[in-house]
Amino acid sequence: MKPAIRTLTERAFDRMVEVLLEEFGADWISNSTANQHFRRGAVSLLQDVEGVHLIGEPEYEHHAQNFNLWVDFPVEDLLAADELAFSLFAHLSEDIFLATRVFEERGVRYRFITGTEDDGHLGSLNLTGTHAIEFVNVHRLRLARGLQYSA
Repeated sequence: MKPAIRTLTERAFDRMVEVLLEEFGADWISNSTANQHFRRGAVSLLQDVEGVHLIGEPEYEHHAQNFNLWVDFPVEDLLAADELAFSLFAHLSEDIFLATRVFEERGVRYRFITGTEDDGHLGSLNLTGTHAIEFVNVHRLRLARGLQYSA
């Protein structure tokens, strides 16, 4: 199986993460106590969001916390997907915040890094489910056919 091709935005995001780690130190995102508190707070928040359900426990790998979210309602367009993600980020983000959007077969993944001078948190919100997958398919079709729209 060949490795996935990273998009320009993913490479730019990875470079910005490198810059933050150079600035704050490689251990900035590896404080297990701070990450555990962040994860608990995020799970508590995500359990209370109407129309979005956390699928299982967050995945924790290489100091990244990944939250898989089932979306119960139709995602009409890119603005609606971003609005959903950023309404969640409004509660999760700290002093420093950076995110990028990646379209995947199973939905839309919003990679993020957030933190303060003391601790950082790396991860992703993965919007999935039949509505999120349908949105990705329609979005890709619009791009392929040149039917782009602007918000």
